Amino acid sequence: MLHSLAFVLARDGQLPGDGLGWSDLVAAQGQGPDRGRALRLFRLPDHWQGNLDDLVATGCATIRGEDPLPAASEHRSLICDAVVPLLEVPSLWIGVYALRGPAWPEGQAPRPVDGPPLQVQDVQLLDRFPLAEAANETCWFYPTDNGTYLCWENRTHVTLLPGWLPEHGVQQSPISYDRGEVHVLWSLMADDEALTCVGLTYQRRRIEWPLGSRIPEPSANWTWFEVDTMADPSYIERASIDVFPQ
Repeated sequence: MLHSLAFVLARDGQLPGDGLGWSDLVAAQGQGPDRGRALRLFRLPDHWQGNLDDLVATGCATIRGEDPLPAASEHRSLICDAVVPLLEVPSLWIGVYALRGPAWPEGQAPRPVDGPPLQVQDVQLLDRFPLAEAANETCWFYPTDNGTYLCWENRTHVTLLPGWLPEHGVQQSPISYDRGEVHVLWSLMADDEALTCVGLTYQRRRIEWPLGSRIPEPSANWTWFEVDTMADPSYIERASIDVFPQ
C-alpha cells in the first residue's frame, strides 16, 4: 500500500470527518476558495528602450498574457507563471487527511484528471482547525533583483481540487503529520501596502491545489515596473494599462 497526504480548505462545518472517500474531499474543496489571480512576470532586456503604451497599441501585450517581446531578445525570461488562489484566511478552515491505497496501474486507463495521486481505499482525518491558527511565514513573491519587468495579471474564477505535496508524492510508509509544520505564506505583491496570502506550506514544502476549472474575467492588466534596491521605494511603477478582448 502507498500513502499520501491531502489538504482541504473550506468554511467551518464543511470539512468532512472519518468514514469518507475521495469524492467527499473534492466536494468539500469545491465549497472553498473560488477566486484567484493569474500572474506572469517577464524580465525586460537591460536598457530596454520601449514602453508599455506601444506594446499595447501594436497588439503585443494582449489579454492572453503571452510574451510581448520577441523570444530572441537578449536576457529575456519568463520568471513566474502562476495562479494564486485568493485565500480569506480568517474565514477558512483546513483539513488534513491521510490517503492510503495502491498505485495507479501502469499501461491501463490513465489516472483521472481530478483523481488523487493513488487509488484511494482509505481516508483518515488527521486534523482540522481554523487556518488563522496556523503558523505564519513571509516570503518574497515579486522580483528582488534590480531590473525592469512586465507583469500580466488576470482575475479568474477557479475550482480547486484537494491539495497535495508534489515533492512528497506518494510513499511506501505513512507520512508524519505535525500541525506546527503547516505555515501560511505572506508576501508583498507589487506595491501593496499589506501582505497578501500567496499559499501554504507543509514541512517547508509548498502545498499545490490543482485547478479543476478556470474561468478568466474579460480583462487583464499589464504593469511595467522597476526594482531598484538603492531607491526608496525599491518598487517603482512606470505604467499600468488594462486590456480587453480585441
